[in-house]
Parts: sequence; C-alpha cells; structure tokens
Amino acid sequence: METKQTSIDRRAVAGILLIVAGALLMLDMADLLPFSLRYYIISWKTLLIGIGLITLSNRENRTTGYILIGLGLFFWLPELLDYRVRLSTIFWPSILIGIGLIMLSRRGSSESKSKKHIFSGSNRQGVSDEDVIDELAIFGGGNTRITSENFKGGKITAIFGGSDIDMKTALPSKEGCVIDVFTLFGGNKLIVSNDWQIKSEVVAIFGGFSDKRIHTADRNPEKLMIVKGVVLFGGVEIKSY
Repeated sequence: METKQTSIDRRAVAGILLIVAGALLMLDMADLLPFSLRYYIISWKTLLIGIGLITLSNRENRTTGYILIGLGLFFWLPELLDYRVRLSTIFWPSILIGIGLIMLSRRGSSESKSKKHIFSGSNRQGVSDEDVIDELAIFGGGNTRITSENFKGGKITAIFGGSDIDMKTALPSKEGCVIDVFTLFGGNKLIVSNDWQIKSEVVAIFGGFSDKRIHTADRNPEKLMIVKGVVLFGGVEIKSY
C-alpha cells in the first residue's frame, strides 16, 4: 500500500510542476509579468531542478534529488548574481562532481554482505550467488548472472554505460525482491523468466522502462520483482532470453 502511494506522489509532483510551468508561461506570453520568464523556464538548468524535485518524492532517492537541484541552482547562480563565467569552464567539472556525489549516495551499506561488481570497460562478466547485488557500470558495461534461490534485489547504477543482469536461473525471495536502478545516459537489461511478475515504479525522464517479454497469462504472483528508481536519458528493459 505504501509503495503505491509513493508512485502516485511522483505523478502528482510531476503534474503540479507542469501545471505551474504552463501557467507561468501563459502569463509571460500575455505580457502580464514584469520580466521574461520563458528564458528561465525553458532551460536545461531548470530541467535539472525539476527532475530533482520529482526525484525527492522517492524516499530512497532524495539524496540524488538534492544533488540534481543543487547542480541546477549552481549553473543558474552566476547569471542570477550577474557574474559572467564561461559555461565550458565549469560544466564538465560540475557534472563530474555531481556524478561522484550520486555514486557516494548510492554506496552499499557497510553491513551488507553483497559483492559490488564494477564495470569500467566492455565485455566484463561475473557470476553472483548473493541474495543482494550491487552493480556499477561507468563508461562501459558488463554481464552478471544471478544464481541465488532467494534473490532479494539490490542496486544497479549505470552512468554512460550499462549492465545485463541474467536472473533466469534465480528465484525471487518471498520476503520481497526490489531492484533500485539509477541510469544516466546509459541502459540496463534485466533478463528474467517469463513467469516472473514485474512491477515498475521507475521515474523515467527523457528515457524509458519497457517489458519486452511475451505476454502470457501464467505469471506467478509469488515471483514478484519490483523495479524502482530514476532513469535519465537512458532506459531499462525487461527480457526473457
């Protein structure tokens, strides 16, 4: 019940932001505002802030939301303070700092016994019998096969890269199987058996989440996996091969 409420809240936040932006643009186009608001609303800097506000509605991703809002405000700050600075000199350093902060915010708990698979190149492969996974792909990708018979999920992070997670020989835990994804300019492929029931709670902005398995009526409700998280300029695919 709590999970459903979280998903509804995200859509409400996104809807409210769009309504407010549309109303302000309408006032601006009718010349009812003392300054031009279009320049500030239709901007990638404001988009970062909007994405951050939507992300804040997910309790587990609030740190990521704060970082995105901070980046948006940081890029707006020189202009708001009338301080001229070349964007090219601060853009990539700021992006790298932001990515680093996001990675730190998604680090595994010190009490977790799961192994972290880090893919910084191509064609890396791994096998895990752990009940919890922690996958990180940066500027590259890899493949991991999960063999756990009590798979509880974990975290998958892809930044300018992606991972293929093969779970066909695994079994989702009856206590709950939840995968938290964060994808930025990348993609992840989750390969599961066709009888698994997948529930998506992913917030996709300029990206997408798709279940490309053959639709059948024999989905097992006991084999439930929840996929949640944030996808920015990327995608997450569910397949059965």
